[in-house]
Amino acid sequence: MSCPPAESDARYQILVCDGPSCGVTHESEVLVELLKERVGAAPGLRGRIYVVPYNCFGRCSEGPNLFVRRLTAGEAPLAEPRLAALERERGFYPGVDAAKCEAIVREHCGEGRAIEAWVDDY
Repeated sequence: MSCPPAESDARYQILVCDGPSCGVTHESEVLVELLKERVGAAPGLRGRIYVVPYNCFGRCSEGPNLFVRRLTAGEAPLAEPRLAALERERGFYPGVDAAKCEAIVREHCGEGRAIEAWVDDY
């Protein structure tokens, strides 16, 4: 059995809802660009955190929404996951703004722990 990677080596996928409500009403594309800039500007995050637009989480009234999930070894970082992958991980963040994005990247992706005050079951 192999040891799990240290948090500094763990890879994460951040799915940002780009459905009709989050994409149009909540302007989720702003979050996508913000996250991509943040990841691209930090050498320790490039190649570890992947920002992917996601079709819809079905929680439109709470948007913009995103989901942070830890990638398994060999998993394609830019592919949308199956629903089962989201159901078994605690990483759904409703109502995200720029300040929350920064904290989510720092704590969830950087330290490997969900922000319990903001994360919700999916």
